[in-house]
Amino acid sequence: MEARAAERGAIRKEPGGKLGVALVYPNAYRLGMANLGLHAVYRLWNEHPRVACERVFLPDGPGAPASVESGRPLAGFQVVAFSLSFEEDYPNVLALLERAGLPLLAADRGPGHPLVVAGGVAVQMNPEPVAPFFDAFLVGEGEELCGPFADLLLGADGRLSRPELLAAVARLPGGYVPALYEVEYADTRAPPGSGWVTRFAPRQGAPERVQRRYVADLRQVATSRVVSSPDAQFGDLFLTEVARGCLWGCRFCAAGFVQRPYREVELETLRAEVKRGIDQGLRVGLVGPDTSDYTGLGPLTCFIGEQGGSFSPSSLRVDAITPELSRRMAQGGERSITIAPEAGTERLRRVINKDFSDDTVVQAAVHALSQGMQHVKMYFLCGLPTETDEDVAGMARLALRIREEAMLPRARETKRMGRISLSVNPFVPKPWTPFQWAGLCDEPALLAKRKLLTRELRPRGVDVDFLSPREAYLQTLLSRGDRRVAELLLLAHRETGGDLRKALRHWPHDPAFFVGREAACHERLPWDFIDHGLTKRFLEREWRRGVEARVTPKCELSSCRACGLDCAEHPELRLPEWAAP
Repeated sequence: MEARAAERGAIRKEPGGKLGVALVYPNAYRLGMANLGLHAVYRLWNEHPRVACERVFLPDGPGAPASVESGRPLAGFQVVAFSLSFEEDYPNVLALLERAGLPLLAADRGPGHPLVVAGGVAVQMNPEPVAPFFDAFLVGEGEELCGPFADLLLGADGRLSRPELLAAVARLPGGYVPALYEVEYADTRAPPGSGWVTRFAPRQGAPERVQRRYVADLRQVATSRVVSSPDAQFGDLFLTEVARGCLWGCRFCAAGFVQRPYREVELETLRAEVKRGIDQGLRVGLVGPDTSDYTGLGPLTCFIGEQGGSFSPSSLRVDAITPELSRRMAQGGERSITIAPEAGTERLRRVINKDFSDDTVVQAAVHALSQGMQHVKMYFLCGLPTETDEDVAGMARLALRIREEAMLPRARETKRMGRISLSVNPFVPKPWTPFQWAGLCDEPALLAKRKLLTRELRPRGVDVDFLSPREAYLQTLLSRGDRRVAELLLLAHRETGGDLRKALRHWPHDPAFFVGREAACHERLPWDFIDHGLTKRFLEREWRRGVEARVTPKCELSSCRACGLDCAEHPELRLPEWAAP
């Protein structure tokens, strides 16, 4: 890929004597450059004096993938490191490797090939569907992994054979080398109850469980956009991270579990970061699983306003959308408020561990519109465990209440009618969440739910965007898959032009085993070997509480030991208390 002339902040190093790392985002440049994790790893590796890291994206047209910084082909690097955030990008991994002239399977690579590794949140959840394509995975956060991995390779200095080097990576905390594990599974067409993983045995000193590595104390860790580009999605935003993890434990959400414990960046550290963004003439994008939990949000957003800047939060809890916060957002140019009830009734919100009323949802919209915002976007999940038609109809009722109680009164005042839109995604079960045992709702039922919503809302001028059930089916297969799914990816790549649905016809396994089946809690799951610090007993308890529509209170870091992480024993996790701005 040719260097982007309009970029600001790209790091270019002379390659001589340095470990060459190609940091690959397996999708378009504009999407990869909006991924804050990619920026973090790019900075971390380039801070190492003996590493030269360059970015590679899926090429816009034909030809071999090459780095943005120097145009070097993938095969010219010692390490090809993929950043995997979304399972939908897995087919692109194979396409990039083939276009680079590299063997697709790790077993086919030899001494002359680069090490092909991967990290990212998808790897933290479940690397098994793509395990045969990678020499190794780095499980956890880059601050804890990039330096030790680079030091290991630099220390080896060509003295170790490829198998010896991979064995050393497997001994590295957070290192996972799939080839060092013997894995066997139950037959997908066998009667229910035969289990799932029947054997997962390490060899050559590889650990039985791979420990996710994470930064214990995030207070002084600044993670912001490194390279600015007008071609990036959200290119007008200076993205900066305010926190990792989440206190609320929504039972469908991976971020609330695989990114535990909840940790915040210190306010003074963030003030310095946002000042850099404002000085570049950019709006500030505040990033975190739930930015409204950040204890310094009030002082931070006031500071942004005092500096002449504006901000956009990546996510806000419904009951955190106050008139004051809405006013600051509107003054900064925000014209839409995004509200995520996720479920249409209070009962179903208790199932997913969201404990707020319909009135709270409507009031959030009233606050936002009264302060100058014009449009409302609502996010819902469809096909959640225990969901009924009444719950689906509840989505429509909520949207229409906002139209009648918030938007129409505001339109009468301003003589301008805003828009309400619903984004409805089928629930896709994710590993390492309490709903990991659930199956995907079947396609006819999802289509019926979509029909109900469009019938109720479109005649009233409310837009409904419903993710295709077929796409959700493939997402679930890639999310909950084991190594047999890699065979499907390879089959699709070689025989059906990457079309997974067509490849399913020739795949010898039953996809319903992975997608629609409710797994038993006693089964050994493909991703159980990853050690997140959470106990399976805790997740199982949350699964049962969810089915019973029982709410679990948010994490109390100063006293909680419930999930297995023992946050009460770690004073660095204690949150500061801020006076109201």
